[in-house]
Amino acid sequence: MAINHYIIKIFYYTKSVWGEEMKAVILAGGFGTRLRPITFTKPKPMVPLVNKPVIEHVVDYLVSRGLNDIVVTTTFLREMIINHFRYREDVRLSYPTEPYPLGTAGSVKNAGLDEEEPFVVIQGDNITDMDLRGLIDFHHEAGGLVTIALTHVEDPWNYGVAKLEGNGCISRSHEKPDKGKCFSNLASTGIYVVEPKAMEFVPDGVAFDFAKDFFHLLQAKGKGKGKGKMFGYEMEADNFWADVGQPEEYMKAMEWMLRKAKRDVFIGENVEINGSGITGPTVIGNSVVVEENCSVGPNAVLFEDVYIGKSSSLEQCFIGERTITGDNASIREAIIGANCELGRDVEVLKGKIWPFVIIPHSSTVANTIKRFVRFDANGNGIRKEGKEKENGNLLRTVSDEEAFYFNMRKGGKIVHTGFVARSLEMFVDMLKKVDSRVIDYHLRDGYNDFAAWIREVFEDEKLAYEVERIQWWETKSELIRKIRERISEYHMQNT
Repeated sequence: MAINHYIIKIFYYTKSVWGEEMKAVILAGGFGTRLRPITFTKPKPMVPLVNKPVIEHVVDYLVSRGLNDIVVTTTFLREMIINHFRYREDVRLSYPTEPYPLGTAGSVKNAGLDEEEPFVVIQGDNITDMDLRGLIDFHHEAGGLVTIALTHVEDPWNYGVAKLEGNGCISRSHEKPDKGKCFSNLASTGIYVVEPKAMEFVPDGVAFDFAKDFFHLLQAKGKGKGKGKMFGYEMEADNFWADVGQPEEYMKAMEWMLRKAKRDVFIGENVEINGSGITGPTVIGNSVVVEENCSVGPNAVLFEDVYIGKSSSLEQCFIGERTITGDNASIREAIIGANCELGRDVEVLKGKIWPFVIIPHSSTVANTIKRFVRFDANGNGIRKEGKEKENGNLLRTVSDEEAFYFNMRKGGKIVHTGFVARSLEMFVDMLKKVDSRVIDYHLRDGYNDFAAWIREVFEDEKLAYEVERIQWWETKSELIRKIRERISEYHMQNT
């Protein structure tokens, strides 16, 4: 066995020297729901980690291990990923078109690698320094169809877990088991080596996932047939790995990177900090302004073009790009989306705020405040600013992301009322029921959330214009009347 292992290593290292190394696939098509609201305006792979997109860290890792031919599977906001790597010359990157979300395994099948050699698969949110060559060598020695890189974790119920036999064969696996049913603390890292013939088990043109579908199928096929089809490779104890698709792991990866760089704080370009204290681990993005007498960190992440008003305090938080705060803001254990406006004396404690939300002065947020997010007609991504409106449909039912969430100010707090409208008909019904404070909140300071929703989600400029003209003293009754009139007119035009 030792001789065979030596021959294998010589063979594959030689292939790498001659430029014929195996391909890698980065799975970058997820919606990043665990990092919302940050990932409403950036695809998860493009979320900055120490001021560089997560996926760029993944590409750098693969290239440093000799894998220079990389396929990237994308769906949500894919153009942002493609444009970022447009001028990179040290790696071959390709982006197969995916007609609709096909799942992790389905997207790899769709890529049509047509390879005779195995390939590496890695999640677009994996940050690691694992010995990738060790994984590849183990895969060839084991002789299975798939080898999964595994690591010991303290919370296995948050991952797919596996149990190994003495030869490394996976005898049992389960995706995110209940806490009381965890039979192992060996978790899948989302890094695999896959034989091309294994993809024959993946059906064409349907959503099919590695963890939920493919691995269970392979395990069932391998039972009782001698040598197993799936093997597990245990990472070294001192290797680092994090799934930065969740806030806690993101912070862990950020701290690890700062520690490697022998620094506590990373500050981007064109940053202006005026007499304020910054405590690490903290990362401040490009073109951020922090006014005087502020306290920022620890565990604060400010994305690009953020503005923090005087005497503000930030700790354990994400602040999305182009968000601004007034003076004396207090933000702790919170995630704030892009393009938000927080007035002076605003407190956000253990809350989440979706993009483009305005929080009035002297308000408190201690939960999740949602505002509609602009997706295209197929739900594939956020509409670009300035895109022409076309094919509006006033009668359609929208997704949860595009729905209108009725919020209000109550006792100094901004709260969600529990009322949600997923169509204009529902919107009219809800208007009859909501408190007048809801109307006041959504029409505050001349800003009209109702008109914005109609214009950006339903793409009806005529109705949006009419709603914008409504005066505060006639709001509810006039709003209901105009919407009903427009719906009736729409019916007549489209029947």
